[in-house]
Amino acid sequence: MSKMGKSSKDKRDIYYRKAKEQGWRARSAFKLLQIDEKFHIFDGVTKAVDLCAAPGSWSQVLSRRLYLGEEIVIKDKCCLFYNEIHDDKVEEPKEASGSQRNENVKIVAVDLQPMSPLPGVIQIQGDITKYSTALEIMKHFEGDYAELVVCDGAPDVTGLHCMDTYIQSQLLLGALHITCNVLKPGGTFVAKIFRGKDNDLLTNQLLTLFKEVHVVKPSSSRNSSIESFVVCQNYAPPEEFDPKLMTPYLDVSNKDFSTLEGVNRTIIPFVVCGDVSAFDSDTTYPLQLEGEEPYEYRPPVQPPIAPPYSFTHTLKKGELEECMKKMEDIAINVMSGNMDIETAELARKELCGGGKIVKTKSEQKGSSADRVVSKYTDKESTSSKVDAASLDSNNEAEHMFDNGPYFDLIQKTTKLRKAANKPEGEIASQKELELQCMYEDENTDPEMVKECLERLNVNSTTQSSCTCCGSNE
Repeated sequence: MSKMGKSSKDKRDIYYRKAKEQGWRARSAFKLLQIDEKFHIFDGVTKAVDLCAAPGSWSQVLSRRLYLGEEIVIKDKCCLFYNEIHDDKVEEPKEASGSQRNENVKIVAVDLQPMSPLPGVIQIQGDITKYSTALEIMKHFEGDYAELVVCDGAPDVTGLHCMDTYIQSQLLLGALHITCNVLKPGGTFVAKIFRGKDNDLLTNQLLTLFKEVHVVKPSSSRNSSIESFVVCQNYAPPEEFDPKLMTPYLDVSNKDFSTLEGVNRTIIPFVVCGDVSAFDSDTTYPLQLEGEEPYEYRPPVQPPIAPPYSFTHTLKKGELEECMKKMEDIAINVMSGNMDIETAELARKELCGGGKIVKTKSEQKGSSADRVVSKYTDKESTSSKVDAASLDSNNEAEHMFDNGPYFDLIQKTTKLRKAANKPEGEIASQKELELQCMYEDENTDPEMVKECLERLNVNSTTQSSCTCCGSNE
């Protein structure tokens, strides 16, 4: 069991297995090797710096490629035809002897944590946010500048993408701070980044200091990882640019750029903070901004004309229940022929005037739910009668409340009434009707339909009973 558990990761991750087979401290060594395959960043390099170096896989690549002079083969040559298998045999990489070591190569590795020694690598335990670390690197180069600076540093991820990206960007800023102080013009800078919405802004920030900037993702980097790498070539800072002035602004609380002058007044704020020409949409600002009038709350300039939530939000507790009962009574009276469409519309407007229930004096005195309905179903107030058969044939009852807040409720009630008026052989059971009304239209609120079905008792006769007031119409 233990052997199978140890080998399971070797099966899942080919680069993890190959790193152990080839003697690399971590699989990340292949990322730097694949970047070099494409951009040839090691050509002509005699002085290199590895920032955030521990556990030392990138320093190991620099040591074996630059100091020991090894020709490292990442993978065997792909043979397309069988007759190519015996041609151009790939030789195993051999470590150079002590006499072939390039003593002119100097490699400096910087990290807060110590790591095991490597041939030709000078280790410094230092902070990349301190200018003193850059001075110590320059001492080992005897006043000369580096041709290559690499950084594979990353924070302990939290799983919060925005937080991880921000912390990684601060690591990148610290690495760039050291790079600008130790890299010679024309040099190369390679660093890890986390992909996010501000990748274009990051590229433009780096283009102020480098002529070429590429964002790459080596094949050895997992697709599930948000990491990528920036390859910045041909370091060409503007004239009069002083990288030492960046150091105070690595503290995120320091936003006073008033002491900067000349080109530094433009370059450093842009590199440190990004685009400061407008407000940041992802930042929370205080209500009282400096230099503005005292804060005062203002309502929206143009509120919604008829929002779908206006009816329910303006009702108090118990008023929605009362309104639904009266709406059902109106629908039943229209379909049974006791009320015409125009009169029903007047009753509906009285119930739902401007999203609020409008009560008359008579309604305020009594608590009966059929006050409004009886007001419009009286023989003297009703202008004309329309029987249920003509309403069904003209299909007018289904469209009378097209713009009302309870169109779905009225529509389902109409379907129930039509089913109740069919011959006995065609009448569906109550449960079947409920399922039909609930699932026929996916946009219908199931709670509203359920509420309607609980109150409306559908019989096979032509008469309907209103369960909300306990009276038969």
